Amino acid sequence: MVKRAVHPLIPQEKPSDAWIQQWAIAAAHCDVDDCLRALHVHIDDVTAVHRPLCVASGRCCRFREHGHLLAVTGLEALWTLQRTGRTLHADEAARALDRGSCTFLGGTMCTIHGTRPTGCRTYHCDSTARAWQEPLAESVHTTIRTLHTRLGIPYLLAEWTWLLHAIEHARDRGLLGGAHGAYYQRDAGV
Repeated sequence: MVKRAVHPLIPQEKPSDAWIQQWAIAAAHCDVDDCLRALHVHIDDVTAVHRPLCVASGRCCRFREHGHLLAVTGLEALWTLQRTGRTLHADEAARALDRGSCTFLGGTMCTIHGTRPTGCRTYHCDSTARAWQEPLAESVHTTIRTLHTRLGIPYLLAEWTWLLHAIEHARDRGLLGGAHGAYYQRDAGV
């Protein structure tokens, strides 16, 4: 009998240790950093043109409550974690997964706003943004998928809190090594 995922972005099985290690090492490379930072600038430029209304309600970060999921690749998740300067633990990520909200939500504000994933940057609660945010999100994701292919990095698109939990569980087991669990370039062996 084949196990079915509850949702396509929430796989039945966690990513392999080898995949997580490859994402951590690749995320520390300057070409990945340059690509993701360029995408962030592009997203910011497009968003500035459209000027969606944001009332800082935190709705965008309380996924389950507001009926949406945040999709992110393993590479982008590790890139984000490496740049937050914060270390999570699997239990902290598990609580966020159970709540259905972002681990980095503090009150109604993002505590990693400057390093948040591209999915956070392209999603806006403003219903008038749908016409331009969906094509933008697709374009950005295509670029990230192409980056995975170009670098020969395993590709997995999954829900943000689920993926954070899988990564933190691996880090808590000592998989990623280093003082900061390969969150920093020096620990990733690059």
